[in-house]
Amino acid sequence: MADLAAPARRALEHAGIITLKELAERTEKELLELHGFGPATLPVLRKKLKVTGLNSTITSKTMRDLPKKPTNTDEYLKQLPPDQRKALGALRKRILAAAPGTEEHFGYGLPAFKYNGHPLVYMGAAKNHVALYGSVPVGFKERLKDFTVSKGTIQFTPEKPLPASLVKDIVKAKVAAIEVRWPVKMKKAARKKAAKKK
Repeated sequence: MADLAAPARRALEHAGIITLKELAERTEKELLELHGFGPATLPVLRKKLKVTGLNSTITSKTMRDLPKKPTNTDEYLKQLPPDQRKALGALRKRILAAAPGTEEHFGYGLPAFKYNGHPLVYMGAAKNHVALYGSVPVGFKERLKDFTVSKGTIQFTPEKPLPASLVKDIVKAKVAAIEVRWPVKMKKAARKKAAKKK
């Protein structure tokens, strides 16, 4: 699979698909659900499987037949299984409640949040878990010990979600870091008013 684009190759490896035989056992729908695997890769894989003589469950479809890639959070959530949709819907509400003034946006194919114009956190779903993405603030190691945590990911499941208080504290810590790194400059009128009070 060396001639596949790097994101598609990583997506397959992450899903444990490392041989063409394993690939032939997957359906088109399963492959398109992998993060980083796009519809443009399917014709390449079909050709490879045909050359090797492996029967494939990958069927020929036009771009019109393929699932529409979401362009906003609501579309993204609609395409998820009900349990994951509910879990990320709850996480979304907790993030917005913890940081008033936070704006929602959509980046890297995932629902995302910005605070004062700077990335705050992302969230998303994989086959066996959902996740909160973004650098994990210092001081949360003990509170996250029951979850799978990497440098920029906190994985959890709909059955065992992140506690509301934990989400709130993580978001507030990240907000504080943004405010320190990128202080909001007072508007001229507000500065003059503050100066008059002195």
